Amino acid sequence: MKPYARPKPLGKETFEPIRAVRYLDDSDMFEVEFESGATYCVEHSAIRSANGLKGTAEIDSVWIEAEARAGFLVRYDNGESADCSWDFVREGPSAKS
Repeated sequence: MKPYARPKPLGKETFEPIRAVRYLDDSDMFEVEFESGATYCVEHSAIRSANGLKGTAEIDSVWIEAEARAGFLVRYDNGESADCSWDFVREGPSAKS
């Protein structure tokens, strides 16, 4: 497992721990909830692209990095894995919902 440090943000956002993550199968997105209650959606394709993953694979599991809650990890049924940090969700190609 890849440990996360409290990273410097890409832009103007400040760090906030992730409370929950769930995969929305019907829209192929991840819904990420932060401690403040703010919820963001991130395209699954954006996470795969950011991690250099090609093709398609079924999601096996999703979990929040436990120590700092600064990101989440995705494991696929073909053995690939992807990670997504809090600042990618809040400042990257995400849509606030």
